Amino acid sequence: MSAGRNTAGHDLVKGWRWLDGFASVFGAVMTGIWKIPGTRTLKSLLHGTWPLGHPLHPMVTDLTIGGYTAMLAMDGLYLVTREPGLLRAADFLLVGALITSLLSIVSGLTDWNETAGDERRTGMLHGLLMVLASLGFVASLVIRVNGSLDARSTAIAVSTVAWLIMILSSYFGGEMVFGFGTEVNRQAWTEIGDEWQMIDVRAADLQDRKPVLAAGPNGVALFVVRLDGTVHVIGNTCTHAGGPLNEGTWAGADRCEIVCPWHASRFCVTDGSVTAGPATFREPTWVVRETTVGKLEIKASR
Repeated sequence: MSAGRNTAGHDLVKGWRWLDGFASVFGAVMTGIWKIPGTRTLKSLLHGTWPLGHPLHPMVTDLTIGGYTAMLAMDGLYLVTREPGLLRAADFLLVGALITSLLSIVSGLTDWNETAGDERRTGMLHGLLMVLASLGFVASLVIRVNGSLDARSTAIAVSTVAWLIMILSSYFGGEMVFGFGTEVNRQAWTEIGDEWQMIDVRAADLQDRKPVLAAGPNGVALFVVRLDGTVHVIGNTCTHAGGPLNEGTWAGADRCEIVCPWHASRFCVTDGSVTAGPATFREPTWVVRETTVGKLEIKASR
């Protein structure tokens, strides 16, 4: 469910087994939280499954990094000009970035808890560095609030070090996405085809809620199933981490949702929509018709 990559970040952390201890603690906490009844909606919200239909964490990290960077610029400008008005601007940006960082950390941990192996270890390093940077920003804020004007230089120095740690953390965050493909849509390059194409499945052989794995156009893995008399075809590869949906279980009031066996993402078989995270992207779907020889033909559902 995770794969190694020959990148500088991966080579650096693959032997750092001490990260596994931290991962066990944070993982146990996050798993325990999401086992509490009634938290499924909150978990989907933090993943970005609902209502965004897009990962939440990257959006929030842009606000956090942008806020801290703008604060650093205001601090630098103050050191040059000694303009008092810049102090309030810098402090305002610091507080705003700290607030967004809380959501960034929680959403990041929610995504990270669905990883394994070196991917999980890399994410843990990213998270620990971000927590360390956040503590530095908090320390800088305390100095700014309680210290004299003479202590401003110390506060600026502390926040500058914290900013550098945050940038290092961001490198490993980027490694998660671009090195391991964390939260990347696994169906992004799927060619679904606009013309009718026959697949090697006979309609008469399909039994209710017993999916069949079939090969579609360009070798795409298809999830083919009869549901209350109607045949539906969606992608078989989970958009979250590539799990095989045909090995999943049924859920939902009408048992029309398939649950991925890897991380329990749920997809509505009738339209491919995501009903529960960690997946945030819908499955591709196809229109189906039966041919005169009893086999099925499919084309893109637009």
